[in-house]
Amino acid sequence: MSESDKNTRRRGDALMVSIYDVTVDLIKEVGYENLTFQQIANRAKTSRTVLYRRWPTAFELIKEIKEYRSKLALNGDLIDKIQDTGSLRGDLFQFLTLYQMIYDEIGSEIMNAFLFEMGQNNKKIDAIKLLAIEKDILIMKKLLNFAKGRGEKIKEVSDDTLILPFDLIRMENIFHENEVDERNLIRLVDEILLPVFKY
Repeated sequence: MSESDKNTRRRGDALMVSIYDVTVDLIKEVGYENLTFQQIANRAKTSRTVLYRRWPTAFELIKEIKEYRSKLALNGDLIDKIQDTGSLRGDLFQFLTLYQMIYDEIGSEIMNAFLFEMGQNNKKIDAIKLLAIEKDILIMKKLLNFAKGRGEKIKEVSDDTLILPFDLIRMENIFHENEVDERNLIRLVDEILLPVFKY
């Protein structure tokens, strides 16, 4: 890659990050339901054509922001960061801590907008929702397999139960925005998740 190409690439990346940041700022100011591509284009000093070429709808844009910030939070994917801590309690606490790091990096504005869209009745969104659920289930199966391998007595549960930890941490953030700390996560593990998954 030539030096000229590198510079162009950096400018492209800088523009993308600027658009992401502007979108978050505008959601804070006007609300997701009032967000327009014209507002984003004006603030980011670009054109609506540039935005529509990459993101046909605002949902595609916030989805990309969520994915970008999620990887940024952990420098990779969540499933790759889950490690065997030596106990199910430790593994669950580690998982919730990592997920909270992602949630904090994404921010409540983008996360709430994304969750709102995921609640809509739309075939394309349904497909995205199904893929997200499948990824969540794989993460929990990896975590629970650690426990089984250590000889811990783990209950056989449904896929709906496997996604419970994700639902709980999201609800914790909705009801306790900017106040979720280690104590909240320990409570979720000890009072809810351990009794659900372990005999």
